[in-house]
Amino acid sequence: MIKAGQDIFCHEKPGVIGAVIRYQNKNCVLTVQHLLKVGGCTIGDKVLLNGRPGMVLEIWMDYDLAVIEVRAHSSQMEFSLLGEPEIGPAYTLHGEEKNHCQIMTLGKTYHYLAFAHTALPLPGDSGSPVIQEGKVVGILLSVFYNNAAGLAASLQDLPLN
Repeated sequence: MIKAGQDIFCHEKPGVIGAVIRYQNKNCVLTVQHLLKVGGCTIGDKVLLNGRPGMVLEIWMDYDLAVIEVRAHSSQMEFSLLGEPEIGPAYTLHGEEKNHCQIMTLGKTYHYLAFAHTALPLPGDSGSPVIQEGKVVGILLSVFYNNAAGLAASLQDLPLN
């Protein structure tokens, strides 16, 4: 089953699936573009998602996100429920590990998050879904270790049609 929070590999470099979506009538996932770039991945490159093949379909530089087409039947995908974020408690997800945070500000492009100083996401956690009430409301882009803050891409204005 392919679902948000799982690892994605491009040229053996890991990333995290931020959301599983239907995009242009294709089964796709969203992840951060900067982790793919570290692995030298770009449009057309092959990726591996939980043993299933995929391909980088699009890169949205304005959001630091990439769309990956997954070559798997819909029955093997756990599609993400996308939601509108609210200021308040949330968590990021990488594998089975939940990292609790607070959504501090809302924006059309980015949301600011606050984490406990004792439970900061690691650099490889970029791309993790930000979840509130069972819905993906953003995708973790970066963490500022000096003040335990994070930045998440908003899903509100993405060209998901």
